Amino acid sequence: MPQTTVPATMRTLRGRRWVTGALIVAAGLALAACSSTNASTSSAAGGGPKLILFELSFPCGLNDYASQLCAGVRAEARTLPSGYKVQIKTGVNYSDVTAYNSLIQTSMQLHPAGMILFVNGPAAQTPYINQACAQHIKMILIDSPATGVKRGCQSSFIGADHYQLGVEDAKWLIAHPPANGSKQVGIVTQPPGEYASTDARVRGFTQTITAAGYQVVATAVTNLSLDTTRTEVTNMVTAHPDLGAIFSGNGPMGDGTEQALKGNHRIVQLTLDGFLNDIPSIGNGTISADAAQDPYAEGRTAVHYMAEVLQGKKVPSLTYTPSEVVTKENAKAYLANGGMH
Repeated sequence: MPQTTVPATMRTLRGRRWVTGALIVAAGLALAACSSTNASTSSAAGGGPKLILFELSFPCGLNDYASQLCAGVRAEARTLPSGYKVQIKTGVNYSDVTAYNSLIQTSMQLHPAGMILFVNGPAAQTPYINQACAQHIKMILIDSPATGVKRGCQSSFIGADHYQLGVEDAKWLIAHPPANGSKQVGIVTQPPGEYASTDARVRGFTQTITAAGYQVVATAVTNLSLDTTRTEVTNMVTAHPDLGAIFSGNGPMGDGTEQALKGNHRIVQLTLDGFLNDIPSIGNGTISADAAQDPYAEGRTAVHYMAEVLQGKKVPSLTYTPSEVVTKENAKAYLANGGMH
């Protein structure tokens, strides 16, 4: 599959002000349209503006990833040529697959020209992706791939190279071994198969450290709840007192792990996503390395590519957004710049 990386122009972050929200796990099936951005008020040839829907299962204020992603979408929408209209539509419960699928199905009634979907799980949205394609709606998927999508249905996939993010954390650990000399490692992750992106991160990390002589001695399977993760990691550390490092599969799980390890600087903590609210923890030594992705570029690129597709142009079938390992050496610069450039 052809691959590309995001052009430098897509990675420029100017005047951004991110809202770093706490993790929200809202109850209920209510859905909300987060925002609407007109690229132009003029009508496209043959009717009104071509509608592009950008759809998430969670609100734009869920966390730093979500706020940067939505900011990128809005920024690129403002640059589109005349004849396009971009709307962000969101759910309120990150884990409510049924509600998210209902949002997608309802959105099809707006007859969009294109839909950009954050995929919740490998097959969670597949029937609705195929249904949209049957209605001649152009589809671009972001962040995590879907299985079972009909051939020719998906115009592009855009997201971080999640396997490589895990590899980058592992390489940092190998280059900076734990002070206690232990090669025992713990993994904090979600249920296998729930998110292909998390599975890829864990696989990249595990394969890299195993090849270097490290051993995964414990795996805590949790969710995005701070309380659950804190409890699971506390139990892990109690059962394995000789742990040298713990790898958390995403930012929210890293936050729960950090709470469990508070005051315990003997164990090296590694996490991912590059949430701005996590960076101060790198400065104080609670987190040692954070493999950051670039959701702002992800949002901008997805909207840019969709406009290209609707103009009949070809776009890369696979695009990996940039990444960066944040440590004490570059944490201040990363924070001052509001994330990645």
